[in-house]
Amino acid sequence: MLSDTTIHNYIETIPPIPKIVKECVSLLENADLVGAADKAHEDRALINYLQNIVNKPIFGFRDEVKNVRQIFGILGLSKAKQLIYGYYLLLILPKKWEVFDFNASKFQDFQARLIHNWGKIVKFLGREDSEIIPAISIIPASLIVCEMLFFNINSTVKLLRDKKQLSYESILCKMTDRTFFEISAMIAKKWNFSEEIVELIKKIGDTNVGNFGNNALEITYLRLLLIYEMSRPMMVQSGLNDFFNLDLILDDIIMNDFYKIIQEE
Repeated sequence: MLSDTTIHNYIETIPPIPKIVKECVSLLENADLVGAADKAHEDRALINYLQNIVNKPIFGFRDEVKNVRQIFGILGLSKAKQLIYGYYLLLILPKKWEVFDFNASKFQDFQARLIHNWGKIVKFLGREDSEIIPAISIIPASLIVCEMLFFNINSTVKLLRDKKQLSYESILCKMTDRTFFEISAMIAKKWNFSEEIVELIKKIGDTNVGNFGNNALEITYLRLLLIYEMSRPMMVQSGLNDFFNLDLILDDIIMNDFYKIIQEE
């Protein structure tokens, strides 16, 4: 069993959100795309990240986009804000994944898909001015923390997987007495998200499907997005999809709307 102290210590090793990220986000919240792009130019690594991730196939640009002002201008405020938070995750990414069959390139592909598709969903829901936009960054961050938590007990994890046929989700609960989304909520607190967002993150994994309270529609769409993205072959092969045992919401209207949103160019 990993104690609460151990879990908190791991989460405490996550550095605070860098000043340049906060400043870019602040400028974006004031609808200053040009100012945010100019601020981003102060960090060469941030520029490289933006150029790399925005030219992933999921974003659908025919020609390579290099200029940061152009990147922000094309994407708009919502996705630009998500990209800035996504950059922060690169700073805490393991140099080498030992527990899961994953790497930096796969992580960025997963991250890019989440950012792109969540941006479309948030726009559909009319929540583009909400703190809910960057909250999507908590999920990839939580996957990183799970890699860190399992790293030092990897032999035990493998034994439980091989001999007991336990899912990573079950092992996490046995070892920490917490679910994936409870750990995600702890990270959201660490990053000073509001209580509303912390509660939203917790409820993603709620087994009482359809009774999500506030932000019920947002939680429903976020669950659908995670089910959709985690079922991709890359995520199944990595083993990371084993943290997500989410039931589908059997609502034809929501399901049809979800697939229309995802398939939009």
